[in-house]
Amino acid sequence: MRYTLRYKSKAYSDIAKLRDFIHKQCAAPLTAKRQFESLDKHLLWISEHAELPGIDVELSIKYGQIMRNVSFGKKMAILYSIEGDIVYIHRIMPQSMIIF
Repeated sequence: MRYTLRYKSKAYSDIAKLRDFIHKQCAAPLTAKRQFESLDKHLLWISEHAELPGIDVELSIKYGQIMRNVSFGKKMAILYSIEGDIVYIHRIMPQSMIIF
């Protein structure tokens, strides 16, 4: 099944913060390019296989709906939920910031 991806406003903000951090503070454009290529690949995978990762009970309690997460890069995570044939991307953030 192919899912349509929709991004919550926090996800857009997370992407902008990640881009700014890598480009401006780290001054590492190649790292940024690789990170965003990895993000794109993982988002494509989610659009095709969103139901495969198990439900994250702790995140589901925190967000008040059934949540899943996928790791990408070395320390990043994509948090999302599924409603019908739509996947809502809630957050794209460092795994260390996922606090239960």
